[in-house]
Amino acid sequence: MYGRRNATLIVVIFAIMCAPIANASSSGMNFIETTVSNKSDARINSVTVNENSTIIASSYGTYVEFHNTTTLDLIERFNFGKEIYHIEFSPSGKDVAVSLVATQAIPDSIQLIDVEQLVIKDKKSRGNDRPGNLDWSPNGTRIVVPNMNNGAQVLDSSSMNELFLLNGVHTSDVTCVSFSKTGNYIITGDENGKLKLWDNEGEPQNLEIEVGEEITGCDFSSMDAKIAFSTKSGNIFSYTLTGTSLQSRDLGDNYGLKWSQNNDILYVLNSDNKPKLLALDGSTFEIIHSTSLLHKSLDFSMEESNGLLSKFYVATDTNHVAIYGTPTYPNGYGLMGSDLDGDNIPDTFDLDDDGDSFLDDWDFNCLNSTICSREPDLQTIRSMVIDINENTLIIEDVYTMSLIDTYIFRNLTRKAIIADDLIGYDETNLIENAFCDNMDKNDYVQKLRSSIELSVGQVTNGTINCEIIDGLLFTQTLDKEQLKFRFKTIFDVSPNVTLPLSVTINQQISVIDSSITHMVENHPILIQQIDTDGALLYTLWWNSDVAENPKLNFTDLEKEESKINSFVKLVEENQLIIGLFLCSSIILLWLIVRWRNLSSVILDDSEFEDSSDDLNEDYEQNYNQQLQVDSEDISIDNSDNLTAHVNDEPIIAEAIPGEQRPIDRRAFTLTDNEEFVEQKDIKRRTGRTQRNAQGPIMSTKRKRLDGKLDIPGEKIISKKTSVKKVVAKKVRKVRSVKKDNQN
Repeated sequence: MYGRRNATLIVVIFAIMCAPIANASSSGMNFIETTVSNKSDARINSVTVNENSTIIASSYGTYVEFHNTTTLDLIERFNFGKEIYHIEFSPSGKDVAVSLVATQAIPDSIQLIDVEQLVIKDKKSRGNDRPGNLDWSPNGTRIVVPNMNNGAQVLDSSSMNELFLLNGVHTSDVTCVSFSKTGNYIITGDENGKLKLWDNEGEPQNLEIEVGEEITGCDFSSMDAKIAFSTKSGNIFSYTLTGTSLQSRDLGDNYGLKWSQNNDILYVLNSDNKPKLLALDGSTFEIIHSTSLLHKSLDFSMEESNGLLSKFYVATDTNHVAIYGTPTYPNGYGLMGSDLDGDNIPDTFDLDDDGDSFLDDWDFNCLNSTICSREPDLQTIRSMVIDINENTLIIEDVYTMSLIDTYIFRNLTRKAIIADDLIGYDETNLIENAFCDNMDKNDYVQKLRSSIELSVGQVTNGTINCEIIDGLLFTQTLDKEQLKFRFKTIFDVSPNVTLPLSVTINQQISVIDSSITHMVENHPILIQQIDTDGALLYTLWWNSDVAENPKLNFTDLEKEESKINSFVKLVEENQLIIGLFLCSSIILLWLIVRWRNLSSVILDDSEFEDSSDDLNEDYEQNYNQQLQVDSEDISIDNSDNLTAHVNDEPIIAEAIPGEQRPIDRRAFTLTDNEEFVEQKDIKRRTGRTQRNAQGPIMSTKRKRLDGKLDIPGEKIISKKTSVKKVVAKKVRKVRSVKKDNQN
């Protein structure tokens, strides 16, 4: 077991050494830790580190703080009573020069801090009344600072007396000053864009450059080979000391630049909405590598080891100094001893034995165990969600940060882009991009791919995406949730996926050497599989030699989906389109119905107006004729003889037209029968018709068969049963019979 740990440690150390070489676009450096100011409202704007990298000095407001680089503990705080512009350690690390806002009356804007005695020295001098930097000579005996007369002055660091002035060239405030690496030259740049070269005695040299915009940073390369300077708009220029232009490039907003001590590498702090520390090739200005930052960036200081960048410090405009570098292993890593979570740190050294992102001293909220530090919380341990979608294998690797680290990230990010002290979408996006950009993605994908075994086929390729999934709300400031982020990796399966399929994970991979995961717990892992119903199947996988590797089975049922579910899913995905289509269809159908009904009403009125009048006229004529026949007075002397001589003749019945109007109102129908409309005879009269001058007949007195009048409204009592018959006109034909004379 210990042999495996030693082998793993050797591999990890080798990977750390090779990380910057393996990934040209990323420096291989990640966010590792921060200092914390005792004042929560601190706004750190300048930072510097001593020569042996044991003390971090940072300034905010009127204060300067010293922190230990190893423990990050506060060493001392100094209050100057005035706003601080810039601070810088001396080459020996014994003093810190502080540039304050200047006043004409009192020469106290340039002061020194004795690092060994931790006191502010009595010797002071006057600087400028606007923000600007200062610089030490390589031997630490001189300090160059801007003055209030459109120039600069060189001070003796022991007495703080003025040695000589650099005046007469600039016509505006000097904004940048710097000693060369050999100490033989000084450069000054002003807000109008003029840069001037001087010797170490204050004599102006032939080099004079004008770029037409404010110069914000300037520095000499090693051995005084060339100079570089940056402008307010983000342009970077390089020149030889003889005035020959070498390179230029627009890199966006930046806060200063520094040359490497030994190599031809120029470091630029980019400070736009995607802040980065860029390493440029000094000869071509091509970007060698970069480190993405997840916070606002105002100033930086760096450490080099064998000519290579090993660590750098960034002022963040919060109460933190952010530190970036290659992750180191915690105390106790690789030692022998009982290790519950399997992170190669014995429990006697491990601050979180069960790996659930709760420190053992604060792990007391469990329900099923009396020793909560030995019972991991399944909601906060590392988890992997595995799924197969068509011909791809998807793995979501989810990590959870501790509460302390969550607060630090939230505090760093709240002013990254918008100074509203709230974490918005842009700030969250900034963290996601920084996590992904700074990690060695190839290392992670290769390790994950090698840990997966398929029963049929193999995984190939692999793309990774980083995402913050919890712990950083968009507007909430008192967010108690722990920060969760995930690496979502999509592999292609070759050949195509054929179910059933088994997926076995044979190793708990760790990329703490090349990603932000060095800040979170990596073991144990909760394996989750999405089943047929969409639920998650859980398996807790401990990182030990006796733990069985998880095996996930995917069957045909995993890929089947009913037509109803597919239809419902399709409807859900297209609710808006379907709703608009239905509404449009209903409105269109309603308009068609209205239009057709309107046309039908007009047609009916024109067709049946005359027909209705003709029917009424026929009815009146027939009715009058019937009354005339019924009212004839026929005198019959002998009804018996009359009856005897009458021929049996049939009674002719003719249907009397009813009073109902035609029911053929050709209103809207779904099937347009144009032929029917054309073939339909329409009765029209062109002759003159007699109208009732007194208006329509509202009621009519009818004569009954019994000789009485049928008066509307008068109740008639009859013994006969009323039988409804077809209304008909009955005509009886009667022959005249002559009477025989009987005498």
